[in-house]
Amino acid sequence: MITNFTYTKVNALLNKEEIDKVSKKFKQIWEIKDNEHKSPHKTVRVFTKKDVLKEPLFSSLLNKIQKEYELITGKSDLNLEKLWLVSSEPDDTNKAILPNIPHIDKNRFLKAMIYIHEVSANHGPIHIGKVKKNINTEEIRKKFDNDWKVKGSNTINDELLDGSLTPITGSAGDVVFFDTNTPHKAGLIKDGYSRKVLRFDFERPFFNPKPSKFSQFINRVYSKILRETKKFSKFLK
Repeated sequence: MITNFTYTKVNALLNKEEIDKVSKKFKQIWEIKDNEHKSPHKTVRVFTKKDVLKEPLFSSLLNKIQKEYELITGKSDLNLEKLWLVSSEPDDTNKAILPNIPHIDKNRFLKAMIYIHEVSANHGPIHIGKVKKNINTEEIRKKFDNDWKVKGSNTINDELLDGSLTPITGSAGDVVFFDTNTPHKAGLIKDGYSRKVLRFDFERPFFNPKPSKFSQFINRVYSKILRETKKFSKFLK
């Protein structure tokens, strides 16, 4: 068990037979046009927990990954939020914007990223690092307001980092486990390369408490006012 878990990589957690099956299923899903698992992100196909449990291969993977996570963290209260199938090309990366700059996530998850092929530095692997001892990323995350995305509140500047982020390279079957409160970024994919991974996102009960209905109403009103203000500002220019 790892106390104060941030991240770790488990080598060859999936065997060759499992990887072959996953790769075949991955390809089948991505060849389907306009399928139900499309997301606003062109590089992503999303499966809910219900979807995962209906698919024997993914359900089997979930059991394996969740058991390993429980061994790593000593926690048995993990709950799957979603499964992402991510297929990225060089044109999908940009060193100046998220997710290719150091950041933490607005919603906190324990994620498990499965490499279904070799991931070298050229494939744009995930980079993970640490913040300085006096920095509490959970407190930073809790202070995000409704305008966090516009402000870039979730970016982690160099002065907060304890050294550089490390590229997590690996082989097919390796799995990277990490807490999204840990500074991380996607690497840049070199020409002639691509990156295909599966990613399970787990919540714990206290990670992302749902706001009250009153808070949700206030947030909707605030967001509407913000949108209208921006429209009016553009009109005045």
